[in-house]
Amino acid sequence: MNKYTLIAQKKCRLLKFLQDNVRGYSYSSFLRALRKKDIKVNGVRVSENIILDGSEQIEIYLEDKKNILNIYYEDENIIVFNKPKKVEVVDGEYNICDEYFLQYNKKIFAVHRLDLNTEGLVIFAKSEEVLNILISQFKKQHVKKFYLTIVFGKPLKKQTLVGYLEKHEKYVKIYEKMQKNAQKIVTSYNLLQKNGELSLLEVEIENGKMHQIRAHLSHENLPILGDEKYGDSERNKKYGEKSQCLVAYKIVFNIDDKELEYLNNLKFELEMPSHFLKYFHKQDV
Repeated sequence: MNKYTLIAQKKCRLLKFLQDNVRGYSYSSFLRALRKKDIKVNGVRVSENIILDGSEQIEIYLEDKKNILNIYYEDENIIVFNKPKKVEVVDGEYNICDEYFLQYNKKIFAVHRLDLNTEGLVIFAKSEEVLNILISQFKKQHVKKFYLTIVFGKPLKKQTLVGYLEKHEKYVKIYEKMQKNAQKIVTSYNLLQKNGELSLLEVEIENGKMHQIRAHLSHENLPILGDEKYGDSERNKKYGEKSQCLVAYKIVFNIDDKELEYLNNLKFELEMPSHFLKYFHKQDV
């Protein structure tokens, strides 16, 4: 933990004061410190965004900064990050958008997202113009994302799953038939390796809805190893996995826009994650 001690100089809200005077941390970091009562005003712990009168002594305890900007590829139009677990794409205490702005004083725009504990490649645009182009290319299926995941169950060699996803605030439900508030989803997989009750799959999704891969595979009796929301808690404990073994490992471009068509000639692909190697041998997937 890092401790900062400051003296308020004018009347303002506590969080505004911290934003202006403690550099290198995002607004969400201050919010978390407030929730945890890691901020003292005149020696008293506070948990509300109080108004300072301009004479208080402020003490704040902040966790050590994490290096979350693992840049995989960058050019004048886009940045591709290899996002680690426990890092958000946007929002949240540790998120790529805020951290990039803090380090470079430049805005970037998330083209798509990954779950908090899903790691791997995620694309950001450096301008709103490029963002709109890439969103259009995603909708036309000209940008494809592939994932590696480890599941329980008995997958076929190859399968395309069609379902209907209903989104709730913190979870989703999958149905076999269309429901009033559900959206159609398509999830395809190829079986790459087997090891006892575990299977290594390459997964491709056509749309990319919230928790789609995790929920859809679980619905097909193929829960992801480590997934505590949609998976098998008892078997997860057996293997000591506490978060989903799911990585966005490859992006393939087939762009028809002249400004970005150069991306079609580039390779965006990660090697198999090291923690997957406990269960499967390394191979060119």
